[in-house]
Amino acid sequence: MTAATDTAANVEATAVGRQGLLERLRIPDGYWAACALLAAGLLAISMALPLWQLKLIAPQYPKGLYLTAYGYRMVGDIEEINRLNHYIGMKHIDPSSVWELKLFLVAMPVLVVITAASAFLARRPLHRNLVRALLWAPPLFFLADLQFWLYDYGHDLDPKAALRMDPFTPKVIGPTRVMNFGADTMVDWGFWAMVGAALVVTLGPAFARWLVASWKNTGTAAAALVLVLAAAAAVAPGRTTAAVGFPSTITEAIARAQPGDTVVVPPGTYHEHITIDKPVTLVGEGRPVIDGGGTGDVVVIAAEGVTLRGFAIRGSGRDVASEPAGIRVLAPHAVIEDNELRDVLYGISLLNSNGHIVRNNRIESIAELPPERRGHAVYLFNASDCLVEGNIVRNGKDGLFLGFANRNVLRNNDVSYVRYGIHYMYADHNEFADNRFTNNIAGAAIMFSRGITLRRNEMAYNKSGASGYGILLKDVDDVLIEGNIIHHNRLAITADGAPRSPQGFVTVRENFIGYNQVALELFTTANITFTGNTFLGNLEQVRSLGGDIAKLNRWALDGRGNYWDGYQGFDANGDGIGDLPYEYKDAFADLRGNAAAVQAYAFTPAHTAIQLAARWFPALQPETRLVDPAPLMEPSVTLATASRTHLPSIGAAAAVALTGALPVVLARRLRPARRW
Repeated sequence: MTAATDTAANVEATAVGRQGLLERLRIPDGYWAACALLAAGLLAISMALPLWQLKLIAPQYPKGLYLTAYGYRMVGDIEEINRLNHYIGMKHIDPSSVWELKLFLVAMPVLVVITAASAFLARRPLHRNLVRALLWAPPLFFLADLQFWLYDYGHDLDPKAALRMDPFTPKVIGPTRVMNFGADTMVDWGFWAMVGAALVVTLGPAFARWLVASWKNTGTAAAALVLVLAAAAAVAPGRTTAAVGFPSTITEAIARAQPGDTVVVPPGTYHEHITIDKPVTLVGEGRPVIDGGGTGDVVVIAAEGVTLRGFAIRGSGRDVASEPAGIRVLAPHAVIEDNELRDVLYGISLLNSNGHIVRNNRIESIAELPPERRGHAVYLFNASDCLVEGNIVRNGKDGLFLGFANRNVLRNNDVSYVRYGIHYMYADHNEFADNRFTNNIAGAAIMFSRGITLRRNEMAYNKSGASGYGILLKDVDDVLIEGNIIHHNRLAITADGAPRSPQGFVTVRENFIGYNQVALELFTTANITFTGNTFLGNLEQVRSLGGDIAKLNRWALDGRGNYWDGYQGFDANGDGIGDLPYEYKDAFADLRGNAAAVQAYAFTPAHTAIQLAARWFPALQPETRLVDPAPLMEPSVTLATASRTHLPSIGAAAAVALTGALPVVLARRLRPARRW
């Protein structure tokens, strides 16, 4: 009897124990458990996905440079990006020394397990709040740590670097464009998976409860209401410009419109030629394509006050004689903005009409044609009082061509891989500001005009053997060239007939003119004032064509000359002006002028011997090319100060290349930087 009683007691105790264990393991809150398990899955997925990506477009890398950062590794073109570090003395990237990458492999699996376990064990609000805090920590720490290292990299620069820049903090997220470099940087799917996990446990349970309660309260009535609303939306009449009921052609839509209407064109490809003959606004939704089929002009604007926005325009004719264009404007006050023009002979032609705005378009001519058979990207002929800004031009004949076009403003345009960035004839009182003209046959050709201002532009990497100049001045009057960066060209500035008339002027001041083969090439018809400029790293400072130019030009104004990197004088009174004049002589250049074959010995020991002999033996004294009576002791314009005035520089271009690489460096210790 006693044994039976003990057995029954043991069975009952075992059952109670099992019931207690099941009670402890029972899911305390189904909504919380579902969200916690979903969050754990998102965290696990984030471990396999990239957290951050960079795409860099640069002239020397036409296919782009890529860098992808995972939580535990970095892949991509790290070596190529490191090669750009020497420009501004930034530290190299060494993923093997990044301890955060190693920590990620340990911390994230632990966090996944904790999150999954909380679905069953987190019964109290305090426990759940701790889980929420743990899940918000990775993405917030990621961004904060990246910002810390961006700051560190931008401020810990090698003072002995080839190019000096003031400390800076590059952008972390979003597009950055400097000079002809473009970088798109953005957090990637892995980062968003971490953010999603945190949002799920933070908002998910409450939202799920509200959704279920709402459905229970409304029941079938809610479903019926949804169906009624959906049916009403399907049959409701839309605006005349909406996709539903839109005509089969844009031409028909324009014909139906009244003056002043806005015609919204839905996405799609429209194979037609369009003439806009009434003042309407034509807006593309989702970048619809207008394809001219390879004949004639694609779009013709023949009415005053037309706006054309948001289209992809392609397929003009190719007959050079008729100058077919993607957009031909024949009436005043047109606004052409945010369009993409490709495979068109001429891009946007503004002809015999005034007061236009051409803004934020991307224009490319027909790539397979040689440059001389392409058309101009933006062509102003007898078109005045226009604003051309924010456009990107690639692969045309001339980027911006102005003929008989007065009082125009061209600013913030980016022109590359064309013949002339600006080609400018018989056009007066125009302003060019904050433009970039790089990697062209020539930068700017300013001819037969007056009243021209070029301010804060960049002319770079224009190295054609036949021209390759940053700026050409030919028979011009009243020209101000101020605050520009002109670098890495064959000829920085060449001038003939500048100024053209005795009462005219040409002033070149506060520019950075550096790293060119020849800084200044001057004909004897040049009478220019140079003041406050920085001449640095040029192979030849001044070249004269036709005779002595030393006395024809002014090399200082109001007691302030220019900075010359070869000046070896002193400044006893500390006023920043050298106490001795700067005289530029070049014995090798003199010999080359008499015998062109001497150029073959450039930068050889023979070149050095000739220069030394000219210093040591008075009988071999070369011609004095210029005399600056008040040379500056320090550069008046540096690459860093130029970048602060919204003008990109060589060093800033390298910085953009590194913008993508820096955020992924999560370590607080890097190996010692290798300096180039």
